[in-house]
Parts: sequence; C-alpha cells; structure tokens
Amino acid sequence: MAVHTSPARHLITNAIIPVLLILCAALSFGLTFAPCYSSLCVEKFWPFQARIHIALYFTLLASIALFLAARVVSKPVRQWSSTHLSTAVIPLVGKRVSVGGLLLFVWVAAFTLGSIGYWYPAENSYWTARSEKANWPQYMYRITWTGVTGHWCDILMGLVILPVGRQSILGRVFGLHVSTLLFAHKVLAYSLCIAALTHGLIYYSFVAAWVSIVSTNIMYQFIPDNPTLTWREAGVKGPYSWFTLPTGAISGIVLIPIMVITSLPVLRRINYNTFYYIHVVFATAVIVLVSLHASTSFYFLLPGLILWLADWAWRVRNALGRKVEVRVQNAGNGWYRITLPAKEAELEKGDSAALTEATPDLLSTYYVNMPSVSRLQIHPFTAAAVGHGSSPPVLLFQKGPERKKAKQRDREWTWKLGALVDVNKEEAAPIPARIEGPYTPKVPELHAADHILAVVGGTGITGALCIANWWAAKYSSLPSQTKSFRLVWSIRDRATEQVEEVQQLQALMRAAPNMEFHVHVSSADGRLDADDEVRSFVGPAEGARQGKVWVYVSGPEGLLAGVETACVREKKLLRGWKSGGMVSGLEWYVARWSL
Repeated sequence: MAVHTSPARHLITNAIIPVLLILCAALSFGLTFAPCYSSLCVEKFWPFQARIHIALYFTLLASIALFLAARVVSKPVRQWSSTHLSTAVIPLVGKRVSVGGLLLFVWVAAFTLGSIGYWYPAENSYWTARSEKANWPQYMYRITWTGVTGHWCDILMGLVILPVGRQSILGRVFGLHVSTLLFAHKVLAYSLCIAALTHGLIYYSFVAAWVSIVSTNIMYQFIPDNPTLTWREAGVKGPYSWFTLPTGAISGIVLIPIMVITSLPVLRRINYNTFYYIHVVFATAVIVLVSLHASTSFYFLLPGLILWLADWAWRVRNALGRKVEVRVQNAGNGWYRITLPAKEAELEKGDSAALTEATPDLLSTYYVNMPSVSRLQIHPFTAAAVGHGSSPPVLLFQKGPERKKAKQRDREWTWKLGALVDVNKEEAAPIPARIEGPYTPKVPELHAADHILAVVGGTGITGALCIANWWAAKYSSLPSQTKSFRLVWSIRDRATEQVEEVQQLQALMRAAPNMEFHVHVSSADGRLDADDEVRSFVGPAEGARQGKVWVYVSGPEGLLAGVETACVREKKLLRGWKSGGMVSGLEWYVARWSL
C-alpha cells in the first residue's frame, strides 16, 4: 500500500504556489528599487510601466492558479472546462479544443498583447525624444516595436520556464496530467520562439538603417549593442552595458529556435536523448542570458526559476544522487521483469509516515537509470504492481521494435538491457540503478467510478494490471449492474499474453462475475475497433449498467487517439440520453506522456 501524505504536508504542498507568487511579486517590486545588474535596466527608463508590467504578470499567474484551483474543488467547473468544442482533432496539433484550454489561451494572449497599451505610448515617447537629439525620427517606430515585442517575450518566457515534468508542483496541486502540461509548455514555447524572432528581426531592421546612415551625430546617439545609451554613456558604464544585443541574439535567434526544432516529433523520436539534454543545457544558458539581457526578463523568471531549482534539488537528493540494486530477469515470451527494492514503494526517501491499508497509489510511474546500460538515458515505467509492505514494486517491459540496422538496434536501451539479462537466462540479474518515483497522478474519477473499461495495447497493459488487481480486491463480489470491470488487451501475437502477471490476473478475473478479460490478437483479428469497444461498454445496449463509467487507455499512439475520440463521441451522446438505466457519466484517462 501507499505511503500517504499527512494533512500538514498536504497543506504545505497546496500553499507553495500562493506563497511563492506573493514572495516573488514582492521581491520583483523590491528589486526595481535596488541596484540593477542587467545590461538593460528597464525600470531606470520606464519605472512606472515596469512596475505595472510586473503587477499584471503576477495577476496573470494568480488568475490562472485560481482557475486551476476551481477545477480541483468544483466538479461543475472541471466538467465545463474539460468539455470539447468539437470531436474533430486540429490538424498538425493533434489535439481537440476544450473550453478550459481555449479560455487559458485567450487569457494569456490578452495579457501579452494587452501590454501594448502601456508599453507602446511610453516607448514611443522615449524614442521620439531620443530621435529629436539626432534629428532622425523616421526609424524610431522600429525600435519602439522592438521594446514592445521584447516585453511579450518577458511574459512568455516566464510561463515557459514553469516546470511541467514528472515532479511538477502544478501537476501535484492542480491534478493536471503530464501530457496536458507538456502540451501547454509546447504551445507557449512555440509562441515564445515566434515572439523572440519577431523581436530580433525588428531590431535588426533598425540596426540595418543605423549602419546605412552617414551622419556622425546619429551614430553617436545610438550604439547597436544597447540603443538606450550613447557612445559616451556606454564608455562610462563599461563593456557590461554592451551585452544587450549579444545576449538577446544568442538566446532568441540561436538557442530558443534550436530547442524548438529539436523538440519537433520527427526529430525528437529519432533521438530523444539529444532533445532532452539540449533542452536542459540550452535552457540553463537561456536563463542566464535573458537575465543579463533585460531586468524585467529576470523578474518574470523568478517563480519558474525557483521551482526549477527546487525540482532539480529534489531529484538529485532523492534519486539521482544515490543508487539501489534492482533485479532484472527474463520473464519469457519477450517480456522482462524489473523488481525494485520494497523500500522504493515509499513516496520519498526518509518518510516517517506509516504504510496504511488505504487505497494504493495506482498508475505509479518510475523513472529508471542503469549506468551499466547507459549513463545518461532515463526510462519511464508504469508499475505493473505498486508494492506494499515487504512486497516490492514490479515493472514489465519488452524490447523495442526491430530496426533495419542491427548496430542501431543493439544500442537501444531495451535491447542492451535485454542482452545483459539474457546471459543469466531465467535467473534475476542484480543491476545498480537510480530510481525516481513513484510519481502518482491524481485521478479522482478512477476511485469514483462504478464501471471501468481498460483498453490497452502491448506493454500498455502494465497500468491496467495494477488497476484490475485493486478492483478485484475491492469490488469483485458485487453485482455487475452496480460494479463492473472490463479489460481489452490488443497484442500482435498470442504468445505475448503468456507472462506470469497476466496469467494470475486472468485466473482471478475468471472467478469474478463482474470482471472480463478480452485479448485481441491483431495479427489474426485485424485492428481493434475502438469505437465498438467503447460503445458496447457505455451505449444503450448495456442499459442494465448504472452509475459512472471511467475509461483507461494506454498503448500505441493510434490506439490512444482512437479510444479518446470514441470517448468524446460517447460523452456527447450521453448528454442526449434521457431514459433510465443508463450510465450517469463518462470520464477517461489517456496514458500519454509524449509532447
């Protein structure tokens, strides 16, 4: 069973975000009155606008936090915000538009573009006055809009740096799925890339005009590396004041676009580790560079920077800084089993909370690094058994797909680990590893459901095994009209189902009248019809089933998309059903971890 967080600790976790916002807002305002160490100190030239900018940014963060908190405490708000405007998927994006997602997008865009209202007049007045000294007014609109778009980047950069990974405080407090956070991060990152390129290109158009002039007076009034200073002022302040252009160019025109390009699915899937480590290293460089670039950039980075540093400190202290011994064995028929130490079932190293008989942490995810296989690669696993007491957590995996080039295939993590284990045949091989986790998503709909449908493919069955065993222990003796569970597993070959954990579950479910286990062999039966599976479980033909339905789907992307689409359609149909004997609600959980 799980180690459950104490009420005091739960309160502290929930208080992190409001306390952080208040402290960062106060610190940012205070720093505008303190000595500035950025190349461009915005509050020196536009003190009122800089403080309005800070106030509105933290208002944006607070309003988003309040909206997400409302989703947690209010079921109507959660249902309304998750309502899809259409069953159709947006081309290229591969996502559906929900009410909450659209509202947040419009809200962020309104605050970002709304900054024109207070920045444009101030910037225009300042640069007009500067141009009068040089008698060169015709190109000042370019540098004015450079400043305006730069402040768009402030807002977007501050939002992008908010951690969205496995230990994200946003996911823990607001119950947001990792895939939702990653998608929001991706949209913001693409927006930042566009804003940064726009900001840089507009400024370079100003520099091009400056280079083409022959007037010494005009050239004296502006230096391209920091146009807020004259050559004389720059000479007094020293070379540090010249960092505005190079820091902006390196981060906005080089590093950020490279990060975005390497995150594109077509490249990321070829070599995930290249994407991951470019992200980590370049993000660190961008944080340093933009903080030197302009003071407002640093102020807006503060909340995300603190959370980012805390996240890495937690990971190093609890996982990356220590090794444990795991046991890996060949489980037969292409399966491999990783058995973790029993103590890894605890939520955090050193927790003093006792193991209880409460609900286990279902759908727990572990991130495993085995230096003997790869020093850098970290692989995620959804536990097939969560472990409790002296019973250890169990992970299952299969080797990745075959590749045309044997050398390329043999270098892959699952193949290297499989080859290492195959030497010992069926004996468990002890291997040193770093274990992060378990990370457990908040899924209240799972525990509130009366009927569960799990549609999984391949190794996606691991999470379903955990749910099914929990369900069997709790509800297997109840009538199927009030409680039922159906597991549909799509596999390529019949031999794949010959693994101990699956066979034990099948035996358990055969003795339970309200549980079903269906195996779909795609090589013989063709592709699984997701619409038919969802409809047969939820639809009018099953009118005897009453209560709430929850659907779990895990496996290949095609299966995830198909089942999710079927659920969206069925939920829309459910709203129109008025007769008795129907299910009262439909929710689903898609185990998607990719961008």
